[in-house]
Amino acid sequence: MRILLWIGLFLLVGRVTTTDAQNISFELGSTEPYLGINSYDGATTGGFLSLVLVREWGTKPSVPNWKISVELTGDILATDGSGTVFPADKISFIPVNTQGQPAPLPTVSQIGMPSPVPLNRTGKVFLVPNSQVPLSDTQEYYRLEMNFRLSAAPGAYLKNLQEGYNTRSYHAPLQFKVRDGNNQLIGIINYTYNNIQVHYLQGPPPEEKEYSIRISTEAANGVLEFKHLADYVNGKSVVYSNGLTVTSNTDYQVTVRALSPEFSSSSANKLPLDVVKLELQQGVGDKFPVSLSQTAQPIVKGPTTNSAPVSFDIRYYTIGDDRRLFLAKPDNYSVPLTYEIVPR
Repeated sequence: MRILLWIGLFLLVGRVTTTDAQNISFELGSTEPYLGINSYDGATTGGFLSLVLVREWGTKPSVPNWKISVELTGDILATDGSGTVFPADKISFIPVNTQGQPAPLPTVSQIGMPSPVPLNRTGKVFLVPNSQVPLSDTQEYYRLEMNFRLSAAPGAYLKNLQEGYNTRSYHAPLQFKVRDGNNQLIGIINYTYNNIQVHYLQGPPPEEKEYSIRISTEAANGVLEFKHLADYVNGKSVVYSNGLTVTSNTDYQVTVRALSPEFSSSSANKLPLDVVKLELQQGVGDKFPVSLSQTAQPIVKGPTTNSAPVSFDIRYYTIGDDRRLFLAKPDNYSVPLTYEIVPR
């Protein structure tokens, strides 16, 4: 079992250009997959929930660095009026494939879609954090359909979600948004997913390890801003106090990795990942400074917290006199990051 969090890290080195995202529609596919849970092993839908981007015929500019988020607008509640709440972070989106026209369309990996993506009751998560492939500028009719399975995590938590020998159903109020590289809204979908059912679960629930990870609101959109010559000469640093909080009843490890191969901007400018370093400060455990990379790297190995929260400061920084930053075009560069906690 693992827990993942996606955040954004931004380098502000100047101006932002605008993108024409008109004439793009954002639609939901016609199927509603069934998530039926029959054991403590959890479940995954057989069918897909599909998100669709459509562009009508005609010459229109491409849309780089687009992103899709999903958030809950309320609790995942039982439909029987009992008030039972299905834990949001136990439901995940798993991207499977893309389809549509014209061929060839970008794949899940080419777009840069993370998997799995657990829901978060208190905020949005990204199904597409920062697409590495722009929406096409083809003159043809363009339809990009992204197919997702939904999964319910295994675990003893399911014991409290069943209703004896009866089946208990749940509905999840979801809101999907697609934005362009300048964070301008392209489309929005409000949708209530009504096809979650927990059946009678036989046998005792499994004994499980408990652990969690949380990124503070401020650290979830980390910013390194270069405004003065000294920022380039001496290096730039920002610290988010109590930016990372973990809770665990077992020894654990936290890793970080970038979901894109480079920092990028809506103007298609690029910067290498390793211009930015990361380290944790304060807290308890063995901490490891790293340069950002697409490879998951451990940043802390800690002992059990005995189910009490332990917080770390997150420091993002650059080294002085990095020629790559001196030569960078003024722009807003960003990259999505994944923090992951696993037991050890």
